[in-house]
Amino acid sequence: MATQTEAQSRGGFLGGLSLIELGKRIWHEVQDDNCLGQGAQLAFYLIFAAFPFLLFLATLLGYIPIPNLMDRIIEYLTVLLPGDAINLVRDNVRQLVTDQKSGLLSLGIIAAVWTSSSAFVAIMDSLNRAYGVQEGRPFWKVRGIAMLMTLGISAFIAVSMVLLIFGPQLGGWVASSVGLGAAFETAWNILRWPVIVLLLILAMALIYYFAPDVEQKWKWITPGSVFAVIVTIAASLGFSFYVNNFGSYNKTYGSIGTVIVLLTWLYLVGVVILVGGEINSEIEHASPEGKDPGEKEGA
Repeated sequence: MATQTEAQSRGGFLGGLSLIELGKRIWHEVQDDNCLGQGAQLAFYLIFAAFPFLLFLATLLGYIPIPNLMDRIIEYLTVLLPGDAINLVRDNVRQLVTDQKSGLLSLGIIAAVWTSSSAFVAIMDSLNRAYGVQEGRPFWKVRGIAMLMTLGISAFIAVSMVLLIFGPQLGGWVASSVGLGAAFETAWNILRWPVIVLLLILAMALIYYFAPDVEQKWKWITPGSVFAVIVTIAASLGFSFYVNNFGSYNKTYGSIGTVIVLLTWLYLVGVVILVGGEINSEIEHASPEGKDPGEKEGA
């Protein structure tokens, strides 16, 4: 913990650390906590949770009175994911949704939420490692938090996707209904992009707040969540461009090449999430109001 003299000179968004000093700490912590290996473990859980999560998300989107909404969302995701991976997701989601019998739909949704929450349980374990603490919450509480995070993140994704796809129509409808004119519609079409990014940052902030077993002060925007969202988007765009133009996974791995592509993308996402957690934990440990590594509650 910082001394009183140090505390007077520290503070701010980065806990008093310079970008260079923070970068050095993150580099060492990523190695010490084996984030690359933990990212592979997280990717394993994510690929098992991905399709149940998409099943639940498709069911949730079904309550929005917009025809073929899930198909339109997947079309937009072609920018972030390689074409083969998108085809795999589209085919499996369509089969999962159409194969659900009406009498088993509610049971299938519950099973999907439970299975999807396993990925969040893995995230919780990895973020505990970043803060240097042991999980002390009972099993039911850990699983309950993970299931609530599954529901919450699904809601954020649904709202973000609706804004992404139907933002111009919503802006036009509001402008015509309230009489705000074309200026509002133009401003809305520009501002909806930062709104979508802010929603995703808020979703990541919720994960970083509830996942580790430590006491924290709530912050709407954290450096880790900003890093995680921006780098995930950038890495996804870069990886999609590489696979679509230069990659040869299908030639190398044959019929399982598509699965390898999806697993590799999930690995990148997992590592970025863990590094974002390391950023938040290092700032927490350096801040005068923060805690030492291994402490669950502040003084």
